[in-house]
Amino acid sequence: MQEGRGEGVGADYKPWLTVQDVPSTGRSTRLRGIHTERIHHLLSDIERNLFYCLDWEDSVADIREQFPLDRSATTQIAEACNILHPRFPGVVTPMVMTTDFVVDAWVDGKLVQTAYSVKSGKDLDHPRTLEKLEIERLYWESKGVEWSIVTPAVLPTHLIRNIEWVHNFFRLDGLVEPHPGFYQDAARRMGAQVSSSAGLPLQQFCQDMEVRLGLREEEGLTLFRHLLATKSVLCDMETVVLSDPLINMASFRTSTRQRQESRA
Repeated sequence: MQEGRGEGVGADYKPWLTVQDVPSTGRSTRLRGIHTERIHHLLSDIERNLFYCLDWEDSVADIREQFPLDRSATTQIAEACNILHPRFPGVVTPMVMTTDFVVDAWVDGKLVQTAYSVKSGKDLDHPRTLEKLEIERLYWESKGVEWSIVTPAVLPTHLIRNIEWVHNFFRLDGLVEPHPGFYQDAARRMGAQVSSSAGLPLQQFCQDMEVRLGLREEEGLTLFRHLLATKSVLCDMETVVLSDPLINMASFRTSTRQRQESRA
């Protein structure tokens, strides 16, 4: 495979297609994964939204997007089903088909693989799209891997907005520290104050923490988003509106992990 694309796992995986290779529907996105610590190439808004959901799940071990399928296998399946295998215009050789996401996740102590194809609702009205999906379905069925189609209708819109609000703050690489460990220590101390700050709006809490911890303007909110992204501070992600600066601190609670670190 070219340039090692479609090979590797975790941080070493290289997607078969990147945002530079394909014109996308909507906005293509590159996001650094929480689980993989690499840049993921997402070719549509739907792919990005599903990625947020997958990357947020603690059980997930690896996410491989734009995953190539074995061409000889998909060709045989297409011939058996009397379906024209996808080809580039004017090219006789069958093209390499891909599945949008292949995910490894821990289920009852075992690593289980699942494949996802992402489509808009209107895509499923096209007979040709359904033919290609049938090749994909039979491919994964032959490997004993669960495969499903994901459309925007099944994605939790509110949860995705909240994950998007905190996702890029999982790491604090972009902050220049006065000394090593400064921001991690400040985040730990901020997290320890969450339970005693019920009644304050989030905006006021972050501003107070900036004064108390010697942070610059807006750094309090940055650290709070980091605490949420790392799940050191928890909330009901499916109901609260994290982007609302007036949200009450009573909506948040310190996780067991954060409490243990605060006592260390």
